[in-house]
Amino acid sequence: MVSHNVVERSVQMGEAPGMISLNSYIAGYLPGSGDNAVFNLLRLQPGIVAAGEQPNDLIIWGSYEGTSKVKYDGMTIWGLKNFNDNISAVNPFMSKNVAVFKGGYDVTHDDLVGGVVEIAGKTGRRDRAGVNLFLNNETINGMVETPLSERSSVVLAFRQTYYNLFEPEDIDFSDSRDLEYKIDVEPEYRFRDFNAKYSWQEDDGSLFYVSMLFGDDDFSYSARQERQQNIITQTTSEENHQYGGALFWGENFKNGDRLKLQGSWSGLNSTYGVRRYIENLRFNRMFPRVDNETVTKVDEGALKVDYQFQRKAKNVPRIGLELVRDHLNITEDSSDMERISSDFEGYRIAGFLQNKMLLSEHFELKAGIRMNHSLYTSKSYLDPRVELKYKLGQNIKLNAAWGQYHQFLVKSSLFDETDNFRYTWSLADGENIPVMNSQHWVGGVTWADNDLTISLDGYYKSVEGFTRYVRFSQSREEVYEGTGQSYGLDVFLKKDFKGHTFWTSYSVGRAEELFPYFPEQQYRRAPHDQRHELKMAALVHLFKDIHVSATYVFGTGFPLYANYLSDRFTEPDYNRLDLALVYRLSLSKIDGELGLSLLNALDHYNVKYSSFEQIPLDQLNTAYIDAEAVDFTPLVFLKMRF
Repeated sequence: MVSHNVVERSVQMGEAPGMISLNSYIAGYLPGSGDNAVFNLLRLQPGIVAAGEQPNDLIIWGSYEGTSKVKYDGMTIWGLKNFNDNISAVNPFMSKNVAVFKGGYDVTHDDLVGGVVEIAGKTGRRDRAGVNLFLNNETINGMVETPLSERSSVVLAFRQTYYNLFEPEDIDFSDSRDLEYKIDVEPEYRFRDFNAKYSWQEDDGSLFYVSMLFGDDDFSYSARQERQQNIITQTTSEENHQYGGALFWGENFKNGDRLKLQGSWSGLNSTYGVRRYIENLRFNRMFPRVDNETVTKVDEGALKVDYQFQRKAKNVPRIGLELVRDHLNITEDSSDMERISSDFEGYRIAGFLQNKMLLSEHFELKAGIRMNHSLYTSKSYLDPRVELKYKLGQNIKLNAAWGQYHQFLVKSSLFDETDNFRYTWSLADGENIPVMNSQHWVGGVTWADNDLTISLDGYYKSVEGFTRYVRFSQSREEVYEGTGQSYGLDVFLKKDFKGHTFWTSYSVGRAEELFPYFPEQQYRRAPHDQRHELKMAALVHLFKDIHVSATYVFGTGFPLYANYLSDRFTEPDYNRLDLALVYRLSLSKIDGELGLSLLNALDHYNVKYSSFEQIPLDQLNTAYIDAEAVDFTPLVFLKMRF
């Protein structure tokens, strides 16, 4: 008899160096299972930092923001800001399988110096129509799937917040609670997204689909402080709009060969504005201090053909060709005067050749080379990559990989004159903005039987070509090029039995950077560096219809530097316990779940990566606003399937 359980054997490791395979169905039974289910599952994996609580732009093995990529059905997820941690840019109703490549991946993958997460979307039901509804105390989510023929189907999904999720007390002022004059804050927030997908699948596994998505994520707040002589007011707003589409055709031939044709295009429009002014009560006059607005439009389109030969048992050649177009438009206004207006467009042609050689029953060698020719820089870049896998007995797998990687669409970091730290997209031209390049060294060992998995992964990555803008004042800005390195070890232990699953992961690592403006000219901890992180998860199946789960994350925190020149920092720990209870409903024509999640059940105050902003109040006092702070959060949800 063949049977399955919804939570067992949902995580697989050791199939390739630095790779994790996930069945996202398990995410529905983890705490916070609603709108952030996929990323809640990702953040619990070794090597992916959970302490930053980044819902989209993941920190993988010491990678900087923008150097790792999340893809959904081949489309780039640029990362809606998602000021509410409980809502991610990927609808969990639309997610099927997730593959994580932390580093050392082969030549068939994108041009990045960090990691890659590939999310495969659902193809829809072909037996009968179905409706999925999800409602919690933050959003409503609905999905409709219906067959159009015996082999084709269409899926539609929509999510939206139905009230303002932020209250004034949700905005935290670190180090400013003892201010003589109170600060009043009024926040506003809205999120919504839409997915559509048409699929056609043959009996031999050949697949055709068209997939589209749209997302809208807007957050703003107004901070006001009344003093004896004046009133200080600051309004900050950020609006993010994401959109994209993908076309895929995969053909499986009778001789075993496989052909994949894929076209994708996605973009992000982001508007960030800050207005600060002082009203003098004595003279009844208004004095503007800051009035900036930055609009960034970034999009990427790609056409890719990938052919794998399967004619010889001991050699599996694979070839591919890809055309990529990157477009970037940035405008920045200050006090109604245009300071920056730039428009960049770059094309590149990428080709790869790879051969997987079965040297023996236990030993496999995969070697390939990827070549990029950038029409924007008028240069070619070669990236050789090698992967080794050795199976020792029935349960032990050894693997190792080395590779070289380049990245052409990059995120540059910016320190402004008030010591705030932000990232902005840039297109590498090889001169003012260098093409980032990296080398990955990865090694690991995995021991697994039917219900126990033990895995260790070690890595070292060196990166060159970081770009950082330091704005010393409104009239002075310098551009610096830096280098970085990261190295560490992941340990993972997972046990499945009788419908239950438990896992623990521990990561130790270091991410360092060096820029010419550092006074000591020595490697310094990067802003996203975290030394230790421990994660634990337990999913227990009680009786027939009850699932209880708990997750715990402890991290030693990030270095919060006093300013861009100082090497002095604070490092608060990260500590979060989440709990969940799910009851499976089974009525005559309706299936579903009723659940309760307690996020941050111990109400521990946590600092999130790149989430705070400094507001200079006067020469002596500065307020630190954490606009993303989520304290103890109960979530009640109802999920129904018709």
